[in-house]
Amino acid sequence: MEIRIHSQAGTTETFVQNDPALVSRLVDAIQPSRAFAADVITVAGDYSVTTFVTARINRIDVLTKEFADWKYPPDIVAVLELSEEEFRERSHLNDPARLEPRRTHKQAGQSALVFVEVELVGGTRIFLAAKIKVGLPAERLQRLRTLFAAPAVHFRLREGGGAILNLKNLVRFTLNPGPDVTPSDAWPAHHQPDGIQSRSGAEPVVLE
Repeated sequence: MEIRIHSQAGTTETFVQNDPALVSRLVDAIQPSRAFAADVITVAGDYSVTTFVTARINRIDVLTKEFADWKYPPDIVAVLELSEEEFRERSHLNDPARLEPRRTHKQAGQSALVFVEVELVGGTRIFLAAKIKVGLPAERLQRLRTLFAAPAVHFRLREGGGAILNLKNLVRFTLNPGPDVTPSDAWPAHHQPDGIQSRSGAEPVVLE
């Protein structure tokens, strides 16, 4: 078993445990929704004890082949981490002509694949693919807000195991495609891809 703890500053500390009984106990003890509830997280080995200030942790990875599935909310089927390259390819960000319009209507109960980019304090970006069940129109925005208002969110890792994000350190999340229901307080503007110059048409300000 390997545990990786990622800080806001971008550093990562790695801890290992090879005793099957202790691995099983650790996996059973970790509850994603409460992973960041305490003020500190302490890891004790044979030769050292390390304590982290929870508010300064962005992410915890738990890598093990004996991993038990953590439960998702009822309308989320599965969430998997992607590389940035795979994320851009599968979401069609590399080919804007193939992007799925946000207002494409989906029936309640249908399955949908949503690509999510998450940015945390310190500039860390995480790329996810989520399979969801589409809810009723009146519930869609509320469910989305409830999910990212939670203290933590978790997903599966390709290497085996799972990761937990500290949503108290969330800066932004972007959905592709976004929900077909528009928040009443949303600003009406399109997301400009990286590397594209602004076309606002405004003249530059020159100080005499």
